Amino acid sequence: MEKNILRELILEQQEFFNNKEDLIERNIDLNKFIKSKEIIIITGIRRCGKSSLLKIISKKIKQKHVYLNFDDIRFTDFETKNFQDINEIFLELYGDEELIYFLDEVQNVKNWQRWVNNLYSKKIKVFVTGSNSSLLSSEIATFLTGRNRLIKLFPFSFKEFLKFKKISLKYETSKERIKIFEEFKNYFEKGGFPLVIEQNDLDLSKQYFEDILNKDIISRYKIKKIKEYKDLILYLFSNAGRIYSYSVLKRITRIKSLSMIKNYIDYLKNSFLAYTISKFDYSIKKQKISSSKFYVGDNSFLKSIAFNFSRNQGQRLENLVFLELLRNYSDIYYHLIKNECDFLVKKGLKITQAIQVCYNLNKENQKREISGLLEAMNKYKLKKGLILTYEQEEKREVEGKEIIIKPVWKWLLE
Repeated sequence: MEKNILRELILEQQEFFNNKEDLIERNIDLNKFIKSKEIIIITGIRRCGKSSLLKIISKKIKQKHVYLNFDDIRFTDFETKNFQDINEIFLELYGDEELIYFLDEVQNVKNWQRWVNNLYSKKIKVFVTGSNSSLLSSEIATFLTGRNRLIKLFPFSFKEFLKFKKISLKYETSKERIKIFEEFKNYFEKGGFPLVIEQNDLDLSKQYFEDILNKDIISRYKIKKIKEYKDLILYLFSNAGRIYSYSVLKRITRIKSLSMIKNYIDYLKNSFLAYTISKFDYSIKKQKISSSKFYVGDNSFLKSIAFNFSRNQGQRLENLVFLELLRNYSDIYYHLIKNECDFLVKKGLKITQAIQVCYNLNKENQKREISGLLEAMNKYKLKKGLILTYEQEEKREVEGKEIIIKPVWKWLLE
Protein backbone atom coordinates (compact mmCIF):
# COMPACT_ATOMS: atom_id res chain seq x y z
CA MET A 1 0.00 0.00 0.00
CA GLU A 2 1.46 3.35 -1.02
CA LYS A 3 2.29 5.68 1.81
CA ASN A 4 0.49 8.71 0.33
CA ILE A 5 -2.76 6.69 -0.01
CA LEU A 6 -2.35 5.45 3.55
CA ARG A 7 -1.87 9.04 4.76
CA GLU A 8 -5.09 10.19 3.04
CA LEU A 9 -6.98 7.25 4.50
CA ILE A 10 -5.70 7.97 8.01
CA LEU A 11 -6.67 11.65 7.80
CA GLU A 12 -10.12 10.77 6.49
CA GLN A 13 -10.70 8.26 9.28
CA GLN A 14 -9.68 10.74 11.99
CA GLU A 15 -12.28 13.17 10.70
CA PHE A 16 -14.96 10.45 10.72
CA PHE A 17 -14.03 9.21 14.19
CA ASN A 18 -14.05 12.69 15.72
CA ASN A 19 -17.44 13.65 14.28
CA LYS A 20 -19.89 14.56 17.01
CA GLU A 21 -22.57 11.93 17.53
CA ASP A 22 -25.34 11.46 20.07
CA LEU A 23 -24.05 8.19 21.51
CA ILE A 24 -25.59 6.26 24.40
CA GLU A 25 -23.43 5.75 27.46
CA ARG A 26 -23.12 2.02 28.14
CA ASN A 27 -23.52 0.60 31.65
CA ILE A 28 -19.82 -0.20 31.95
CA ASP A 29 -17.26 1.27 34.33
CA LEU A 30 -14.88 2.53 31.65
CA ASN A 31 -12.52 4.40 33.98
CA LYS A 32 -10.75 1.26 35.17
CA PHE A 33 -10.05 0.27 31.56
CA ILE A 34 -8.89 3.75 30.61
CA LYS A 35 -6.47 3.86 33.57
CA SER A 36 -5.21 0.33 32.94
CA LYS A 37 -1.85 -0.11 31.22
CA GLU A 38 -2.91 -3.28 29.39
CA ILE A 39 -4.26 -3.57 25.85
CA ILE A 40 -8.07 -3.28 26.02
CA ILE A 41 -10.00 -5.70 23.83
CA ILE A 42 -13.71 -5.08 23.22
CA THR A 43 -15.54 -8.33 22.50
CA GLY A 44 -19.14 -9.00 21.54
CA ILE A 45 -21.58 -10.05 18.86
CA ARG A 46 -21.54 -8.18 15.55
CA ARG A 47 -23.57 -4.96 15.49
CA CYS A 48 -23.76 -4.58 19.27
CA GLY A 49 -21.91 -1.22 19.22
CA LYS A 50 -18.19 -1.95 19.63
CA SER A 51 -17.09 0.86 17.28
CA SER A 52 -19.45 3.29 19.01
CA LEU A 53 -17.93 2.30 22.35
CA LEU A 54 -14.50 3.27 21.01
CA LYS A 55 -15.91 6.72 20.28
CA ILE A 56 -17.45 6.97 23.75
CA ILE A 57 -14.10 6.05 25.32
CA SER A 58 -12.26 8.59 23.16
CA LYS A 59 -14.51 11.38 24.49
CA LYS A 60 -13.48 10.50 28.05
CA ILE A 61 -9.76 10.72 27.32
CA LYS A 62 -7.94 14.04 27.35
CA GLN A 63 -4.86 12.58 25.70
CA LYS A 64 -4.47 12.79 21.91
CA HIS A 65 -5.79 9.71 20.16
CA VAL A 66 -5.73 8.15 16.69
CA TYR A 67 -8.21 5.81 15.03
CA LEU A 68 -7.75 3.14 12.38
CA ASN A 69 -10.59 1.04 10.95
CA PHE A 70 -9.02 -1.91 9.15
CA ASP A 71 -12.41 -2.99 7.83
CA ASP A 72 -12.09 -0.28 5.18
CA ILE A 73 -11.70 -1.95 1.78
CA ARG A 74 -8.78 0.37 1.00
CA PHE A 75 -6.68 -1.61 3.49
CA THR A 76 -6.82 -4.61 1.13
CA ASP A 77 -3.30 -3.92 -0.17
CA PHE A 78 -1.88 -3.30 3.29
CA GLU A 79 1.47 -5.02 3.91
CA THR A 80 3.54 -5.57 7.04
CA LYS A 81 5.94 -2.76 6.08
CA ASN A 82 3.00 -0.34 6.19
CA PHE A 83 2.95 -0.58 10.00
CA GLN A 84 6.14 1.46 9.97
CA ASP A 85 4.47 3.89 7.54
CA ILE A 86 1.64 4.33 10.07
CA ASN A 87 4.14 5.16 12.79
CA GLU A 88 5.89 7.69 10.52
CA ILE A 89 2.62 9.33 9.43
CA PHE A 90 1.52 9.74 13.04
CA LEU A 91 4.93 11.25 13.81
CA GLU A 92 4.46 13.73 10.93
CA LEU A 93 0.96 14.64 12.07
CA TYR A 94 1.42 14.76 15.84
CA GLY A 95 5.16 15.00 16.46
CA ASP A 96 6.39 13.32 19.63
CA GLU A 97 3.03 13.72 21.37
CA GLU A 98 1.97 10.62 23.32
CA LEU A 99 -0.91 8.94 21.49
CA ILE A 100 -3.65 6.45 22.34
CA TYR A 101 -4.48 3.99 19.54
CA PHE A 102 -8.04 2.90 18.71
CA LEU A 103 -7.89 -0.06 16.32
CA ASP A 104 -11.14 -1.31 14.79
CA GLU A 105 -11.33 -4.78 13.17
CA VAL A 106 -7.55 -5.07 13.51
CA GLN A 107 -7.54 -8.76 12.56
CA ASN A 108 -8.05 -7.81 8.90
CA VAL A 109 -4.32 -7.15 8.41
CA LYS A 110 -1.50 -9.70 8.66
CA ASN A 111 0.89 -9.67 11.60
CA TRP A 112 -1.33 -7.28 13.56
CA GLN A 113 -0.48 -9.17 16.78
CA ARG A 114 3.23 -8.38 16.53
CA TRP A 115 2.49 -4.73 15.81
CA VAL A 116 0.04 -4.36 18.71
CA ASN A 117 2.48 -6.13 21.05
CA ASN A 118 5.19 -3.78 19.84
CA LEU A 119 2.99 -0.75 20.64
CA TYR A 120 2.38 -2.22 24.10
CA SER A 121 6.12 -2.68 24.67
CA LYS A 122 6.56 1.03 23.90
CA LYS A 123 3.96 1.79 26.62
CA ILE A 124 1.43 3.00 24.03
CA LYS A 125 -2.18 2.55 25.18
CA VAL A 126 -4.20 0.48 22.69
CA PHE A 127 -7.94 -0.27 22.39
CA VAL A 128 -8.85 -3.09 19.98
CA THR A 129 -12.08 -4.49 18.50
CA GLY A 130 -12.63 -7.37 16.12
CA SER A 131 -15.47 -9.64 15.09
CA ASN A 132 -15.32 -10.70 11.47
CA SER A 133 -14.85 -14.09 9.86
CA SER A 134 -11.05 -14.01 9.75
CA LEU A 135 -10.77 -13.77 13.53
CA LEU A 136 -13.54 -13.45 16.07
CA SER A 137 -13.18 -10.96 18.89
CA SER A 138 -13.52 -13.86 21.33
CA GLU A 139 -10.21 -15.19 20.00
CA ILE A 140 -8.19 -11.97 19.76
CA ALA A 141 -7.33 -12.11 23.47
CA THR A 142 -5.52 -15.42 22.97
CA PHE A 143 -2.96 -13.64 20.77
CA LEU A 144 -2.27 -11.04 23.45
CA THR A 145 -2.24 -13.31 26.51
CA GLY A 146 -1.16 -11.64 29.72
CA ARG A 147 -1.19 -8.19 28.20
CA ASN A 148 -4.90 -7.55 27.83
CA ARG A 149 -8.14 -6.79 29.62
CA LEU A 150 -11.57 -7.54 28.19
CA ILE A 151 -14.66 -5.41 27.87
CA LYS A 152 -17.56 -7.76 27.16
CA LEU A 153 -20.13 -5.81 25.19
CA PHE A 154 -23.70 -6.94 24.58
CA PRO A 155 -26.67 -5.46 22.70
CA PHE A 156 -28.44 -2.77 24.74
CA SER A 157 -29.68 -3.60 28.24
CA PHE A 158 -33.18 -2.33 29.09
CA LYS A 159 -31.66 0.71 30.84
CA GLU A 160 -29.58 1.48 27.73
CA PHE A 161 -32.64 0.88 25.55
CA LEU A 162 -34.59 3.51 27.50
CA LYS A 163 -31.67 5.96 27.35
CA PHE A 164 -31.50 5.40 23.58
CA LYS A 165 -35.19 6.29 23.33
CA LYS A 166 -34.70 9.26 25.70
CA ILE A 167 -37.13 7.88 28.27
CA SER A 168 -36.66 8.51 31.98
CA LEU A 169 -35.75 5.51 34.16
CA LYS A 170 -38.00 6.82 36.93
CA TYR A 171 -41.33 5.10 37.58
CA GLU A 172 -42.76 6.90 40.59
CA THR A 173 -46.08 7.83 38.97
CA SER A 174 -48.65 5.62 37.23
CA LYS A 175 -48.02 7.45 33.97
CA GLU A 176 -44.28 6.73 34.19
CA ARG A 177 -44.89 3.06 35.03
CA ILE A 178 -47.30 2.63 32.11
CA LYS A 179 -44.84 4.27 29.73
CA ILE A 180 -41.92 2.10 30.87
CA PHE A 181 -44.01 -1.08 30.73
CA GLU A 182 -45.06 -0.27 27.15
CA GLU A 183 -41.41 0.19 26.22
CA PHE A 184 -40.54 -3.06 27.99
CA LYS A 185 -43.00 -4.90 25.72
CA ASN A 186 -41.13 -3.46 22.76
CA TYR A 187 -37.73 -4.45 24.19
CA PHE A 188 -39.04 -7.93 25.05
CA GLU A 189 -39.93 -8.46 21.37
CA LYS A 190 -37.16 -6.63 19.53
CA GLY A 191 -34.12 -7.09 21.77
CA GLY A 192 -31.21 -4.69 22.07
CA PHE A 193 -29.45 -4.27 18.71
CA PRO A 194 -29.12 -0.47 18.30
CA LEU A 195 -30.08 -0.33 14.61
CA VAL A 196 -33.00 -2.75 15.01
CA ILE A 197 -34.38 -0.42 17.69
CA GLU A 198 -33.66 2.77 15.77
CA GLN A 199 -35.26 1.52 12.54
CA ASN A 200 -37.91 -0.61 14.28
CA ASP A 201 -37.00 -3.41 11.87
CA LEU A 202 -36.76 -7.03 13.04
CA ASP A 203 -35.62 -8.09 9.56
CA LEU A 204 -32.25 -6.57 10.42
CA SER A 205 -31.93 -9.09 13.25
CA LYS A 206 -32.45 -11.93 10.76
CA GLN A 207 -29.84 -10.35 8.47
CA TYR A 208 -27.32 -10.14 11.34
CA PHE A 209 -27.96 -13.78 12.15
CA GLU A 210 -27.48 -14.87 8.54
CA ASP A 211 -24.26 -12.83 8.21
CA ILE A 212 -22.78 -14.35 11.35
CA LEU A 213 -23.91 -17.86 10.46
CA ASN A 214 -22.63 -17.74 6.88
CA LYS A 215 -19.42 -15.72 7.30
CA ASP A 216 -18.28 -16.46 10.84
CA ILE A 217 -19.38 -20.08 11.06
CA ILE A 218 -20.31 -21.99 7.87
CA SER A 219 -17.60 -20.47 5.66
CA ARG A 220 -14.95 -20.24 8.35
CA TYR A 221 -15.31 -23.79 9.68
CA LYS A 222 -16.08 -25.24 6.23
CA ILE A 223 -19.31 -26.85 7.36
CA LYS A 224 -20.74 -29.25 4.80
CA LYS A 225 -23.88 -30.50 6.54
CA ILE A 226 -25.57 -27.12 6.24
CA LYS A 227 -29.16 -28.34 6.32
CA GLU A 228 -28.53 -30.48 9.40
CA TYR A 229 -26.76 -27.58 11.10
CA LYS A 230 -29.63 -25.20 10.41
CA ASP A 231 -32.07 -27.80 11.75
CA LEU A 232 -30.00 -28.00 14.93
CA ILE A 233 -29.99 -24.20 15.29
CA LEU A 234 -33.72 -23.94 14.68
CA TYR A 235 -34.41 -26.57 17.33
CA LEU A 236 -32.11 -24.95 19.91
CA PHE A 237 -33.37 -21.42 19.25
CA SER A 238 -36.98 -22.61 19.46
CA ASN A 239 -36.20 -24.26 22.80
CA ALA A 240 -34.22 -21.49 24.48
CA GLY A 241 -34.09 -21.95 28.22
CA ARG A 242 -34.67 -25.70 27.96
CA ILE A 243 -32.28 -28.39 29.16
CA TYR A 244 -30.81 -30.34 26.27
CA SER A 245 -28.61 -33.42 25.94
CA TYR A 246 -26.39 -34.36 23.02
CA SER A 247 -28.15 -37.71 22.61
CA VAL A 248 -31.52 -35.94 22.13
CA LEU A 249 -29.98 -33.49 19.64
CA LYS A 250 -28.42 -36.41 17.77
CA ARG A 251 -31.81 -38.09 17.38
CA ILE A 252 -33.63 -34.90 16.36
CA THR A 253 -31.07 -33.59 13.84
CA ARG A 254 -29.78 -36.91 12.46
CA ILE A 255 -26.22 -35.69 12.96
CA LYS A 256 -24.49 -38.94 13.88
CA SER A 257 -21.42 -37.56 15.62
CA LEU A 258 -21.87 -36.23 19.17
CA SER A 259 -18.52 -34.42 18.93
CA MET A 260 -19.73 -32.68 15.77
CA ILE A 261 -22.88 -31.49 17.57
CA LYS A 262 -20.73 -30.19 20.42
CA ASN A 263 -18.50 -28.36 17.93
CA TYR A 264 -21.54 -26.88 16.17
CA ILE A 265 -22.80 -25.45 19.47
CA ASP A 266 -19.31 -24.16 20.32
CA TYR A 267 -19.24 -22.26 17.00
CA LEU A 268 -22.47 -20.50 17.97
CA LYS A 269 -20.95 -19.60 21.36
CA ASN A 270 -17.66 -18.38 19.84
CA SER A 271 -19.56 -15.90 17.68
CA PHE A 272 -21.80 -14.80 20.61
CA LEU A 273 -24.94 -16.05 18.88
CA ALA A 274 -25.63 -18.33 21.83
CA TYR A 275 -24.63 -19.29 25.37
CA THR A 276 -25.02 -22.36 27.56
CA ILE A 277 -25.05 -22.87 31.32
CA SER A 278 -24.45 -26.04 33.34
CA LYS A 279 -26.23 -27.60 36.29
CA PHE A 280 -24.49 -26.49 39.46
CA ASP A 281 -22.51 -29.06 41.38
CA TYR A 282 -19.63 -28.64 43.80
CA SER A 283 -17.87 -31.29 41.71
CA ILE A 284 -16.45 -29.68 38.55
CA LYS A 285 -16.32 -33.12 36.92
CA LYS A 286 -20.07 -33.64 37.47
CA GLN A 287 -20.77 -30.12 36.17
CA LYS A 288 -19.00 -30.88 32.91
CA ILE A 289 -20.93 -34.06 32.19
CA SER A 290 -24.36 -32.65 33.14
CA SER A 291 -26.88 -31.53 30.53
CA SER A 292 -26.81 -27.83 29.67
CA LYS A 293 -29.39 -25.12 29.11
CA PHE A 294 -29.25 -23.06 25.91
CA TYR A 295 -29.82 -19.31 25.48
CA VAL A 296 -29.54 -16.95 22.49
CA GLY A 297 -27.45 -13.79 22.25
CA ASP A 298 -30.36 -11.37 21.76
CA ASN A 299 -34.11 -11.68 22.24
CA SER A 300 -34.77 -10.47 18.70
CA PHE A 301 -33.54 -13.85 17.41
CA LEU A 302 -36.42 -15.55 19.21
CA LYS A 303 -38.79 -13.60 16.94
CA SER A 304 -36.77 -13.53 13.73
CA ILE A 305 -35.24 -17.03 13.77
CA ALA A 306 -37.04 -19.39 16.17
CA PHE A 307 -40.48 -20.91 15.72
CA ASN A 308 -42.98 -18.62 17.42
CA PHE A 309 -45.62 -20.16 19.61
CA SER A 310 -47.67 -18.52 22.32
CA ARG A 311 -46.10 -20.97 24.80
CA ASN A 312 -42.61 -19.58 24.24
CA GLN A 313 -43.41 -16.30 25.98
CA GLY A 314 -41.96 -17.79 29.16
CA GLN A 315 -38.84 -18.95 27.32
CA ARG A 316 -38.30 -15.48 25.90
CA LEU A 317 -38.70 -13.91 29.33
CA GLU A 318 -36.18 -16.38 30.74
CA ASN A 319 -33.76 -15.60 27.91
CA LEU A 320 -34.04 -11.88 28.68
CA VAL A 321 -33.29 -12.50 32.36
CA PHE A 322 -30.30 -14.68 31.45
CA LEU A 323 -28.76 -11.95 29.27
CA GLU A 324 -29.07 -9.43 32.09
CA LEU A 325 -27.44 -11.87 34.53
CA LEU A 326 -24.67 -12.41 31.98
CA ARG A 327 -23.96 -8.67 31.88
CA ASN A 328 -23.46 -8.61 35.63
CA TYR A 329 -22.15 -11.98 36.77
CA SER A 330 -19.54 -14.43 35.52
CA ASP A 331 -20.79 -17.61 37.26
CA ILE A 332 -24.38 -18.56 36.37
CA TYR A 333 -25.87 -22.05 36.69
CA TYR A 334 -29.21 -23.81 36.94
CA HIS A 335 -30.35 -26.03 39.81
CA LEU A 336 -31.86 -29.49 39.46
CA ILE A 337 -32.26 -32.24 42.03
CA LYS A 338 -35.92 -33.24 42.36
CA ASN A 339 -37.12 -29.85 41.13
CA GLU A 340 -35.62 -27.22 38.84
CA CYS A 341 -34.67 -23.61 39.57
CA ASP A 342 -33.81 -21.55 36.50
CA PHE A 343 -30.78 -19.62 37.76
CA LEU A 344 -28.19 -19.72 40.50
CA VAL A 345 -25.66 -16.91 40.83
CA LYS A 346 -22.31 -17.86 42.34
CA LYS A 347 -19.88 -15.36 43.86
CA GLY A 348 -16.59 -16.77 45.05
CA LEU A 349 -17.37 -20.17 46.59
CA LYS A 350 -20.98 -19.37 47.53
CA ILE A 351 -24.32 -19.43 45.77
CA THR A 352 -25.73 -15.96 46.52
CA GLN A 353 -28.98 -15.89 44.50
CA ALA A 354 -31.69 -18.29 43.37
CA ILE A 355 -33.98 -16.97 40.64
CA GLN A 356 -37.03 -18.52 39.04
CA VAL A 357 -38.60 -17.04 35.88
CA CYS A 358 -42.31 -17.53 35.22
CA TYR A 359 -44.28 -15.55 32.63
CA ASN A 360 -47.52 -15.80 34.65
CA LEU A 361 -47.61 -17.39 38.10
CA ASN A 362 -50.96 -19.19 38.43
CA LYS A 363 -52.70 -22.14 40.13
CA GLU A 364 -51.46 -24.59 37.52
CA ASN A 365 -47.76 -23.78 37.80
CA GLN A 366 -47.11 -22.11 41.16
CA LYS A 367 -46.48 -25.37 43.05
CA ARG A 368 -43.79 -26.38 40.54
CA GLU A 369 -42.18 -22.93 40.40
CA ILE A 370 -42.13 -22.39 44.18
CA SER A 371 -40.96 -25.96 44.90
CA GLY A 372 -37.97 -25.53 42.57
CA LEU A 373 -37.04 -22.20 44.13
CA LEU A 374 -37.45 -23.48 47.70
CA GLU A 375 -35.36 -26.56 46.98
CA ALA A 376 -32.51 -24.32 45.74
CA MET A 377 -32.89 -21.91 48.68
CA ASN A 378 -32.74 -24.76 51.20
CA LYS A 379 -29.84 -26.45 49.44
CA TYR A 380 -27.70 -23.29 49.42
CA LYS A 381 -28.99 -21.79 52.69
CA LEU A 382 -30.58 -18.68 51.16
CA LYS A 383 -33.09 -16.65 53.16
CA LYS A 384 -34.60 -14.90 50.14
CA GLY A 385 -35.63 -16.13 46.71
CA LEU A 386 -36.83 -14.30 43.60
CA ILE A 387 -39.53 -15.15 41.07
CA LEU A 388 -39.46 -12.87 38.03
CA THR A 389 -42.71 -12.51 36.06
CA TYR A 390 -44.05 -10.52 33.14
CA GLU A 391 -46.05 -8.13 35.34
CA GLN A 392 -47.03 -9.72 38.70
CA GLU A 393 -45.70 -8.34 41.97
CA GLU A 394 -46.09 -9.48 45.59
CA LYS A 395 -44.20 -10.95 48.56
CA ARG A 396 -44.86 -14.32 50.14
CA GLU A 397 -43.54 -16.24 53.09
CA VAL A 398 -43.32 -19.98 52.44
CA GLU A 399 -41.85 -22.43 54.94
CA GLY A 400 -40.23 -19.55 56.78
CA LYS A 401 -38.53 -18.28 53.61
CA GLU A 402 -39.16 -14.92 51.91
CA ILE A 403 -40.14 -15.16 48.26
CA ILE A 404 -40.23 -11.94 46.27
CA ILE A 405 -42.34 -11.93 43.10
CA LYS A 406 -41.42 -9.07 40.81
CA PRO A 407 -41.95 -7.94 37.17
CA VAL A 408 -38.86 -8.38 35.01
CA TRP A 409 -39.00 -4.75 33.81
CA LYS A 410 -38.68 -3.47 37.37
CA TRP A 411 -35.84 -5.90 38.16
CA LEU A 412 -34.00 -4.73 35.02
CA LEU A 413 -34.04 -1.14 36.28
CA GLU A 414 -32.68 -1.92 39.74
